[in-house]
Amino acid sequence: MAMQMDGTGTVDMIAVAKALGDETRARIVGVLGVRALCVCEVKAALNLSQATVSDHVRVLLDAGLLSTSRESYWTLYAIREDLSLEILQFVSLLIDQVHTQFPEDRAHLADDPVFLCRAEARTGSVAGHPRALHRKTRRT
Repeated sequence: MAMQMDGTGTVDMIAVAKALGDETRARIVGVLGVRALCVCEVKAALNLSQATVSDHVRVLLDAGLLSTSRESYWTLYAIREDLSLEILQFVSLLIDQVHTQFPEDRAHLADDPVFLCRAEARTGSVAGHPRALHRKTRRT
């Protein structure tokens, strides 16, 4: 997904500011600052519902802050590496502050297997087919 552009063809900083101005989205960016994650890993780290995580991830995607990749049935989200230097610096500062204010998010992330969805699918602890976990986030 391309960065949102304003009428002059530059990055729409208002869209970026709106996306990052929400505490939940800031916390999502905080855990994505650790590594690429699927929705269920973000959900577990932040103790949120899948619908809530999916909705907030969509806003971050629409602002052009995240990239997606596929891992079997799952979509992994990461902070885009091709962001402008100014945005990357801001995101880095935001991640540092989030890690300071919400240390439990990283702790929860460290408590779970690296690819939680695959582990849950193998153990059968999630009802239904693994695709059901990410039905809302299958778009890449």
